[in-house]
Amino acid sequence: MSATRAALAKALAWLCTSVRVTDSGSPDCGAILHGVDGRTKKPLDVYTEITGYAVSLFQFLARTLGDASLLAMAKEAGQFLMRIQADESAYPQPSGIAGPARLYAFDTAVCVVGMARLLRATGDERYLRSAIAAGEWLLGMQHPDGSFSAMALRGEGIEDPGGFFGDGSCIHAKNAIAFLELHAITGREQFREAAARACRYTLTLQDTDGAFWDRPNSALCVHSRALLCVRGAPLCRATCWVSRRMWLPPVEESGGWRTLSGPTGLGSRTARPPGRCGERSNRFSGRGPATRRHRRRGFSA
Repeated sequence: MSATRAALAKALAWLCTSVRVTDSGSPDCGAILHGVDGRTKKPLDVYTEITGYAVSLFQFLARTLGDASLLAMAKEAGQFLMRIQADESAYPQPSGIAGPARLYAFDTAVCVVGMARLLRATGDERYLRSAIAAGEWLLGMQHPDGSFSAMALRGEGIEDPGGFFGDGSCIHAKNAIAFLELHAITGREQFREAAARACRYTLTLQDTDGAFWDRPNSALCVHSRALLCVRGAPLCRATCWVSRRMWLPPVEESGGWRTLSGPTGLGSRTARPPGRCGERSNRFSGRGPATRRHRRRGFSA
């Protein structure tokens, strides 16, 4: 246990000093960066999604360890998110290039979770107002079938970024957590219903062996990290982590899955194994009205 605590302390020290903006005079104060360039040792750009995760992490550790300084860091991260919150009410990710910032449904949901938990820790209703506004924007990104448009451009409109995180992606199952947090603090039934829709949609992407296809008509399969049923909700937490070929170290082929040789257990499957796909996954096999509807909405591999 002492070794574990030492490792945690070391990781926290790095997170809190090397990739967290600590300059109180900076407009990015409290934000978490993408990292540090290993060659130049220079810090990389602000990472909105990870800043949202950091709010939740620092709040949790402050409560668990009784460390008030960690709660202060959570507040700084939350205040950064409120400063950058767009007129649309989403939390933008700077594009790093000329053009409008990107408003991702997934990133905004992560930040909403952090804001909701920070509200509980502090009682500060600024976090509540910010989270509700972002949640309402997120509702507008959800389609009636429970899937999501993945991205909008600030001041412009919706655009599909493609890839595993594009429109209709299974990773948006995690948006259900944001909706459930909002339902818990507001009592608004529309948030609970939106969470249920997101989870039901994700189930349509699940293969018979339990894997999840990343999007309709896709040839990429992903692992599910957690599927937890709570009090009648179809899936209150459905969190999908994705690994793609370009990110994987040397792998072993096993039963149609490309599996990591390390302890993480992540993997991707790039072809549907014969005889393994049930009726549910065949909905998106390229035939029938369901597929045509998704294609009209831009859901392509």
